[in-house]
Amino acid sequence: MTNQFSNFKFPKNIKAVALDVGEKRIGIAYSEDGIFAFPLKTVPAGNIAAEILQIAEGGSLERIIIGLPRNMDGSLGFQTDKVKSFVSDNLAKYLDLVEYIDETATSVEAADLMRVEGKDPRKNPGLIDAYSAKIILEDWISKVKGKNK
Repeated sequence: MTNQFSNFKFPKNIKAVALDVGEKRIGIAYSEDGIFAFPLKTVPAGNIAAEILQIAEGGSLERIIIGLPRNMDGSLGFQTDKVKSFVSDNLAKYLDLVEYIDETATSVEAADLMRVEGKDPRKNPGLIDAYSAKIILEDWISKVKGKNK
């Protein structure tokens, strides 16, 4: 799967990445400074271990944030189990870096953000995943900053 981020060269000092895990695609976002988050790319679900390895080679990766889906009532459901199983199966080498965070409604927010930026989510469905990962990472950064006050 290619998109506007497909030729992106990984910076050497990525501190955190966020993953929006879907059954077919995974959106990836990154932060170099723990302040700003950027959508990186969307990859087929089976390619994520290689992508994380490429990012981790820079030597500064401190955290992998995984969006955890919840039911509309806030409870954890079968999708949560699928995501956790996916992480165990594909990111076993990095489990000490993994942190989960709620991803409720990030896809809707991502589509809205894309529209604001002049991108049509219907014409760029893969970008929604990368933008969702960006929102997941921004939420995590806000949470961490709140703890450090």
